[in-house]
Amino acid sequence: MLRAIIVDNEEPATQILQMLLEKTGQIRVVGTFLRAADALSSLRLTKPDVAFLDIEIPDTSGLELANHILAMDSDVEIIFVTAYDHYALHAFRVNALDYLLKPLLPEDVERAVRRLIKRKGLAKDSAPESPLGANIHYFGKFSVYGPASKKPVKWRTSKAEELFAYLVQNLEKEVPKWRICEALWPEYHSEKVDIQLHTTVYKLKKVLTAANIPFDLSFSNGCYWLSLPQAAIDKVEFDAHIASSVPVNQSTIARCEHALSLYTGDYLEENGYLWSLALKAEYGQKFYKLASSVVNFYMTQGDWVRAEKILRSILERCPLDETVHEMLLTCYFTQKDRTAFITHYHTVRKLFQAELGLEPGKSIQTLYHSLLKRMD
Repeated sequence: MLRAIIVDNEEPATQILQMLLEKTGQIRVVGTFLRAADALSSLRLTKPDVAFLDIEIPDTSGLELANHILAMDSDVEIIFVTAYDHYALHAFRVNALDYLLKPLLPEDVERAVRRLIKRKGLAKDSAPESPLGANIHYFGKFSVYGPASKKPVKWRTSKAEELFAYLVQNLEKEVPKWRICEALWPEYHSEKVDIQLHTTVYKLKKVLTAANIPFDLSFSNGCYWLSLPQAAIDKVEFDAHIASSVPVNQSTIARCEHALSLYTGDYLEENGYLWSLALKAEYGQKFYKLASSVVNFYMTQGDWVRAEKILRSILERCPLDETVHEMLLTCYFTQKDRTAFITHYHTVRKLFQAELGLEPGKSIQTLYHSLLKRMD
């Protein structure tokens, strides 16, 4: 298995890349660094076969860092990670093996790993090892899968599951004990809540150990701290895409679609944890903004079929959004689908009457009647 280091000042992007690399079964990440200086000082200890370098890091550039790494060890392969493909030419001037565009897609990472394996002369048919970390889903229903498992973890108690969800939401952060108790046991008196927390922590550890999930859960200075080596978490991957703020265009549309595909439901919507409600609304807004941008892209491209598909996914979560209904009516009008156009408008009328006791707004009514005349 090849050894890799990652240097990137965006921690969510680092976690995503580490997860995608280790899922190939061919790469073990032996170090992640936010600063170039730390990566260089640890190079003799980590002994990487490949370095994944962000082009833009605070204390230097990825290009300069690559030169320093190669000066110390010319056998290290360099793969750049960037949100700007105009850096590609400069990357290959320093003899880089490849470059990856943010937000990262599994197929792009797998392609780079295949090139790396070929360069290193490793057998193409070597069997990949099973993923070593957990696979965790926050969108829809909270679910946790152990390494290479197709069945979700079974929790001993609902509170053990909720505590794990709360800690993973605050992954690798110090979480005060009082804040955990306030979130999970607001109705308990202080003398009882400690017992509940300690018992639940014990059960949580037993479940993770039984599922062969690597974890580090520690308590210090009144705070809990959780680390999950090599875990794949849907919300982390979604956050990495949103944080990259790439525009929706022909070169990024596949990545945007992938980010949307992660959003299989609202944040912890099936669990109903009170402490998750604010984030549920926040992620809903992020999904709506990204989905709307993707729809606008497809509509400008004249791809009405794909635009309709995304619009319907938005309406599953925002059924009373008149703007989305107007866009969907426009799709049907442009495709000259008179039946779908009329049927959808009357469906909207019934929905608004049933849910709000009102007719749809003036804007959607005006749009409907004006387009209907043009279809006659």
